[in-house]
Amino acid sequence: MDYKDVRQKFAEISGRWDLLTATYEDNGADFFLNAGQKFLDRMLDTGKMVARYPVILTTGEYIAKSIGIRSIKEVWVANSDGKTKLIPSTLSELKGEYDEEFSAVTQGTPAYYAPATLRPYPDNLNSVTGMYNVSDLILDSAGPHFTYNGVVVMPPCDGSYTIEIVGLFYSPTLSATLSGATWTQTKSYWTEVMPEVLIEAAIYKLQAMYHNTGGAVDYKALVLEDVSGLDHDAVEEDLVGDMQMGG
Repeated sequence: MDYKDVRQKFAEISGRWDLLTATYEDNGADFFLNAGQKFLDRMLDTGKMVARYPVILTTGEYIAKSIGIRSIKEVWVANSDGKTKLIPSTLSELKGEYDEEFSAVTQGTPAYYAPATLRPYPDNLNSVTGMYNVSDLILDSAGPHFTYNGVVVMPPCDGSYTIEIVGLFYSPTLSATLSGATWTQTKSYWTEVMPEVLIEAAIYKLQAMYHNTGGAVDYKALVLEDVSGLDHDAVEEDLVGDMQMGG
């Protein structure tokens, strides 16, 4: 279902036409629909919430990052010679194993990964000149770190490798804008497959934020009922895969 149609149906069911303009563009509706979508994303940890993010790291690089990462399940490294699942570690353990700055570690084929701590403090820190043990931070001068998550791989790459992060990812931010007679829209699993559940979640957020407790309770119950069915389907798929691999 096109997002502009989802948004219009949200206004129709909620009765909040003031959240759209006269041409059905956003006038506040996107805020509640995106809040509802994040609420749905966080309720599931299977199925379409799982994604694989591939990125190429080149010689000397050791950080793979992206926006939208919720949780990292596993990391792989691959090149023309094949692929290998990296051994999970912690940032503390990697820093204990490698005494030198990450950028100074002897390069090779990455073998380990750890979830990165990319945030500096203060958040607007823009220089670490003369400091050590800080090469994995995202400084304000390089752009905001707030939406990023990622991994540190060790040792740093000695060539070009594909690093693949497998994990839970947020759905893309929803929007629909009109230019002349042409709509430019984003889409997600929820708009394409379960638009009615997205609308339920958006109205739940709307009712909760406007202190309509009764309405919020009713819509949250609808969301929980629908999402529980999706979760059961995903669990069944996982069980079939486990049984097949286990013989």
